[in-house]
Amino acid sequence: MPLEPQSMLGPYQIVSIIGEGGMGQVYRARDSRLGREVAIKVLTGITINDPDRLRRFEQEARAAGMLNHPNLLTIFDVGNSEGTAYIVSELLEGMTLRDRLEKGPLPPRRAVDAASQIAQGLAAAHEKGIVHRDLKPENIFLTRDGRAKILDFGIAKLNPKTAGEGPTLQMATTEPGMVMGTVGYMSPEQVRGEAVDARSDIFAFGAIVYEMLTGVRAFKRNSSIETLSAILREEPPDILETHPNVPASLERLVRRCLEKDRELRIQSARDLAFNLETLANVSSPSTLSGVALPTGGAPSLSDPMHARTGSHLSTASQPAALHTGQSPTRRQPVAVPTPGSAPRARTAVHPAYKPPRRLSPILLALFYVVSVAGAGFAGYWLSLRMNARGELAFHRITFRRGEVRGARFSPDGDTIVYSAAWEGSPSEIFVTNRKSPEARPLGVPDCEVTAVARSTELAIILHRDRLSGLGTLARVPLAGGTPREVAEQVLQADWSPDGAELAVIRFAGGKFRVEYPIGSVRYETPHFIHDLRVAPDGVRLAFIEPQSGGNDVAVIDHAAPVSVAHGWTHGATGLAWRPDGKEIWVTGTDTGAPPALYAVPLDGEPRLVTRLTGSLRLYDISAAGRVLVSNGMWRAALHDQAPGDPNGERDASWLDWSVLADLSRDGRTILFNETREGGGVNNGVYLRRVDPPAPVRIGDGFGDALSPDGKYVLSHAPGGKLMLLPTGSGEARELKVKGAFDPGAAWLPDQRRVVIAGVVASKGYQLHLLDTLDETLTPISPENIWGEAFRPFAVSPDGRIVAGMTAEQTIALYPIDGGAGTPLPGAQKGEIPIQWTAAGNALYVANPTTVPARVFRIDTTSGARELWREFKPSDPAGVSRIAPICMTPDASAYAYNALRTMSDLYVVEGLR
Repeated sequence: MPLEPQSMLGPYQIVSIIGEGGMGQVYRARDSRLGREVAIKVLTGITINDPDRLRRFEQEARAAGMLNHPNLLTIFDVGNSEGTAYIVSELLEGMTLRDRLEKGPLPPRRAVDAASQIAQGLAAAHEKGIVHRDLKPENIFLTRDGRAKILDFGIAKLNPKTAGEGPTLQMATTEPGMVMGTVGYMSPEQVRGEAVDARSDIFAFGAIVYEMLTGVRAFKRNSSIETLSAILREEPPDILETHPNVPASLERLVRRCLEKDRELRIQSARDLAFNLETLANVSSPSTLSGVALPTGGAPSLSDPMHARTGSHLSTASQPAALHTGQSPTRRQPVAVPTPGSAPRARTAVHPAYKPPRRLSPILLALFYVVSVAGAGFAGYWLSLRMNARGELAFHRITFRRGEVRGARFSPDGDTIVYSAAWEGSPSEIFVTNRKSPEARPLGVPDCEVTAVARSTELAIILHRDRLSGLGTLARVPLAGGTPREVAEQVLQADWSPDGAELAVIRFAGGKFRVEYPIGSVRYETPHFIHDLRVAPDGVRLAFIEPQSGGNDVAVIDHAAPVSVAHGWTHGATGLAWRPDGKEIWVTGTDTGAPPALYAVPLDGEPRLVTRLTGSLRLYDISAAGRVLVSNGMWRAALHDQAPGDPNGERDASWLDWSVLADLSRDGRTILFNETREGGGVNNGVYLRRVDPPAPVRIGDGFGDALSPDGKYVLSHAPGGKLMLLPTGSGEARELKVKGAFDPGAAWLPDQRRVVIAGVVASKGYQLHLLDTLDETLTPISPENIWGEAFRPFAVSPDGRIVAGMTAEQTIALYPIDGGAGTPLPGAQKGEIPIQWTAAGNALYVANPTTVPARVFRIDTTSGARELWREFKPSDPAGVSRIAPICMTPDASAYAYNALRTMSDLYVVEGLR
């Protein structure tokens, strides 16, 4: 029986009925607790008298609730009222794709836009191991603002009725032999009753895109049995025969999705999104240049982009104060100071690239006359131009699950040397050919390639520290063998064109140095410079350096560096010289969006080369102009264990980069930050409590720590200001203190004072006690202590001692009221404090760079240590770090971040 307006369903007040489907009614409702409008689907087919279906419904609803992505319907809540189950989701305005297709096919540009978004949503779900199994136009919603959202993830299989084209064939589980899915969109393996995987969704995706382009269903027949037979044995009609305006490359992509043999299909939704973005960026007249597609992704986690001047977090976690939103800009040569002195001066900025000029009316008329008089010649000339330019070609080189961490062409341009961490194993080096997917390991453990010499000798980094990025530089033949160590504390290296010398970035004396050759210092700076490359002339050096909230592309000739471009405020991740030495290509982003590929001429304005879906990183350009890039996804997954929760850990992630900041003392509230694309330009500070299904955004910036009573959050506001944000009613208040402080803080029990770390005036990096009432700062620790981790300190329960770090990266106990620190007995170098025990007689510690993460409890008097817990993800592929970790004093609850990067290597031909 339908619900009446104004009636209550749990805490939700019914407003009106929206529609009715196979699973029950859908209503517009108002959440009485949060005051927002929601959609409620009342599942009339599942009741409390059917415990098995109810249990499966709850399991699937929880799975759907794990998915947080702009192209997936957000599930807010799941409940049961008087024996009837219901799901609460975001309220969407628009129409289903089925409703839109009733009006005819979509224009190719709109179809690519929608398909790209659907592919991104699928990729996000598949990364969590969730397969839709019933993807169809009825389950795709097109919002009024142009967003495509996938509906009913993990819930569609509960539908006992029919919907869409023909019956929905399904059973309660998805074991082999079970059949489920909507006829017309089922994959061949679904029709045969075999086990399904993500590639089954890709087949359905292909059928949907086919229908978007043609307006006709790919396998529509007179009966369900005939339709199932067509899926198994027949191919849909050629799209280009009836719709010649569809690009041939798009038609080929659809065909790849509709392969009968799943091994021959495109293997992942992430690859689909990558290919669709490629279609939108090729400038050939037969393609879809200029399509504005949504993007997602970020620089690889393997790039340790932290510097003492700013934040000791990697750029993946830096506060919004570092994001100015400016586009990359050309820099005119300027006078530069001597190495190690003040930052380089700036000149006026110019647009990074300009729109094409319009033809005048006279030229347009002339073109019309010429084209009518000589259509045959014009067509011949155009075909020559198109063949000369060619389409972009992307050749995938790697096929395993994990992260690509380095790659270079060998001098022949065909052999590729790359380093990757596959399936959770340490990074190692592989050698392959661009024409073959087979790769052989070099046989050197725990290493990364950084350069290939003309003689094919490799420069590699051994045992790279995942926090600092530093390791041991060594040389090894391409054929393999024992590495010969060359230098310590090296970040990156590159060979001179003749292979005689190495240029390196190494860390010494608290600064980063550019040496070329090794031992000859060309530049020295406190900034974290990276991506050093030697120009084809063997004289000039190019690298990336953070300057004034952005990243410079800097060039060293015979003197100090000159900035040739500035921008990429959210990080720059790869750099290479074009073979003629006239341009430097760089991947970076000027917003929270994924990095794009730019060309920086030495005598002109920067220009955009291409922008793709996912995290794009440039590694190398061959002499023949082929480009070596990686593309992938990244995620900071937030996990927590609530006190007394029998269900164990849950995924508490919200958007794409949910950075843990603090855990309340009762373990029921998490403070976290969204610092990438999901957080917007200014990032977002969020509180997630145990009971409500969705977190609450309480402000912009980066939240540092939650006060003991839970009423305030110390935060970094946009612009770097320290603020007190109320978690409930009240006004935010700026703390007028001078200094540069890292994200992360620890409150004292008096709820007035807080420990922060940073630099004040001309002093070195140290711990400070901040009084939030009188806004005074008092130093606690010595200067120049180690601090390259998120909040490497913890306050004792009585507020008298701070466990912090020393300059030697060991733990010391510092009295709050001043005095010399004492070493913590039993602690090992590299471990940082996490939390004191409730009794104050022991400290929980962990090394933030190791995977799995092992947390030890150390007695502060005797130094006795015991393992408390080991955090090891069930799927270790791509996980580079499990940190930070927060826990309650009684160890009944905890939360942590698992940072994951998944990427693949590609050779790209046709980029100009």
